[in-house]
Amino acid sequence: MHAVIMAGGAGTRFWPLSRRHRPKQLLCLFGDKPMVTETVDRFDGLVSKDEMVVVTSENLGDVIAEAVAGLPAANILREPEGRNTAPCIGMAAVFVREKLGRTDEVLAVFPADHYIRDTATFRRLVSQAAEEAKKGAIVTLGIEPTKPETGFGYIHHGAFDAEGVASVDKFVEKPNRETAMRYLADGNYLWNAGIFFFTVQTILDEMRRQLPTLAGQLEEMAELFRRGGDQAELAAIFERVESISIDYGIMERAREVRVLSANFGWSDVGAWDALPDVAETDEAGNVTMGDVVAIDCTDSILMGHDKRVLAAVGLRNIVVVDTEDALLVAPRDRVQEVRAIVESLRHREGKII
Repeated sequence: MHAVIMAGGAGTRFWPLSRRHRPKQLLCLFGDKPMVTETVDRFDGLVSKDEMVVVTSENLGDVIAEAVAGLPAANILREPEGRNTAPCIGMAAVFVREKLGRTDEVLAVFPADHYIRDTATFRRLVSQAAEEAKKGAIVTLGIEPTKPETGFGYIHHGAFDAEGVASVDKFVEKPNRETAMRYLADGNYLWNAGIFFFTVQTILDEMRRQLPTLAGQLEEMAELFRRGGDQAELAAIFERVESISIDYGIMERAREVRVLSANFGWSDVGAWDALPDVAETDEAGNVTMGDVVAIDCTDSILMGHDKRVLAAVGLRNIVVVDTEDALLVAPRDRVQEVRAIVESLRHREGKII
């Protein structure tokens, strides 16, 4: 098995702590290590460092390499342009194929910026999913829903067999609250965490069938890997690559997809309001980091800057993030809108995003 870690995202919803040069996957949000390092460490005992591939952006390549020290330099693939998850995964697949000279290797694909509490259960399910993928199916881990979440896509599945595996009937987009409540009551829906297992042969066959133009471009990349081509040549290929997700491009029409139900304390840590689920809280439900003085505050997230004290009085469900050059203040139930701030700042000269 090869683990493929997707580490090229921008993480804009964690602005102002997350920046272009240090996005979410490089932040230490629930421990003393960057999230991408935590993700790599989670595979300890399952795959060796030589069997890990990290796909990131060209501008993040060096800092990602530092965060995942021990991986061979060649195993850190640098995309000249972000083209969503289908090209990212496809490039990793042809890289592994050219490296090993065969197509029966299982790829375990994971985002670099998720949280998993129960590592032992995680490793057991990864091993089981990899065995299932060897049979030729695409396998995913669906997260058991705990609430009518509207921020995730869902997986509708059939009955589970004796091994705890079910056929996927369909992937569905992020629902409204009424629909999410219906999914939760139905009992045959899981959250789509974007975790997939397949052999190199299986995913490349699906890409040739469903995304033939991309499949042809991937073969150009493979030829580049064979002869040791440079980033400029890779950039010339990427200029022609369409941006498309693996969910929309492949999973929704794949021939055979199977799912295992996962309950290992998962969070995508999608925005500031997710921190209380993964980080330590005080008796009043506050998450505090840095030099913070909080008086009569409840259920708030207070991130101080190391050069000054952050003092707060009487806050309820508020997010305050103080950095050297920017300050964010927002209600917890509106932090999804932080990405709109980032988009606005793109058009303001001199503002660091």
